[in-house]
Amino acid sequence: MISSIMTLISKFLQYTAKELDLQLREAGIVPRAMIIGTGTSGHISALALYFKSRYRGSVRVFGVQPVPGHSIPSLRRIETGVKWLHLVDVDEILDITLKDAIESAIEVARKEGLIIGISSGAVVAGFRRLLERGVLEGDVILVFPDSGFKYVELFEKYLAEKEVEI
Repeated sequence: MISSIMTLISKFLQYTAKELDLQLREAGIVPRAMIIGTGTSGHISALALYFKSRYRGSVRVFGVQPVPGHSIPSLRRIETGVKWLHLVDVDEILDITLKDAIESAIEVARKEGLIIGISSGAVVAGFRRLLERGVLEGDVILVFPDSGFKYVELFEKYLAEKEVEI
């Protein structure tokens, strides 16, 4: 079991984390924080391990999860048994409502033209909360693992309930 976990984290480190780091370095960006959803915890664990090691702990990592008793598609609460999060140092886990996740995704679509998914909307909501608290400085990386196309019906239902014209 441990060897399969380490194999998966190794693949994330080998590909995802290194590729992201290369793109950041090519753009002249030194990350100071990352905000990532807590799904199975593969991405957040591997990215936290890589970036905290590579930048000697100067990168803060924040996770987002659904508020207790609620759900956000593709995200899990850490007490439900996410697989790898206990192996790394995450600075803080933020509880986000489905409403805030959906509204954040819709706002990003309207303002930036990016069709992000609901778990990505939760990342944006977490980013806003951290900004309001004044705990972020420097370049912040938001990890968007999904697109909004698979959630079209959910967005449509939400907007219809709010009586927003599409």
